[in-house]
Amino acid sequence: MTEPQRRPTVVSIMKRWIALPLAASLTGCLTAPPPPPPPYHAIGTEPFWNLLIDEHDLTFTQPDAAPITQPTPKVIIGFAGEIYQTPRIGVNIVHGNCSDGMSDRTYPDKVQVTIDGRQFHGCGGL
Repeated sequence: MTEPQRRPTVVSIMKRWIALPLAASLTGCLTAPPPPPPPYHAIGTEPFWNLLIDEHDLTFTQPDAAPITQPTPKVIIGFAGEIYQTPRIGVNIVHGNCSDGMSDRTYPDKVQVTIDGRQFHGCGGL
C-alpha cells in the first residue's frame, strides 16, 4: 500500500518562495578577498641597508651580512604611520617626506628599523 501524497501547504510554499530570493540576495553580498598589499621597501645609507616587508616576511639585509628574516606580524596602526614588531626586528614607519641624503629622490616615508637593539634610519615607500 502506498502512502497518500501530501499536498504542499500554503506555509511550505511561502517558505520556499521566501528562501530562494533570500539565498540569491545573500550570494550577491559575498565579495572576493582583496589582493595582498604590494611589498613595502625601505632603504638606508651609512651604513647601507635594505628592508622588505611582504605578506609573509620582514627581511632586513646589509652588504656582507646574512639576511635577517622574521614572519610579518600584525601591523599596528599608529597615528603617524605603521609599526611592526618581532622578536628581532622593529619597524616604525612615519608618513612624511624623506631624503636618503645621497640622491635627489624624495620618499614618502621616514623609516626607523631596530635590529637586535641596533637602530637604523632611512626612507621607504618605494
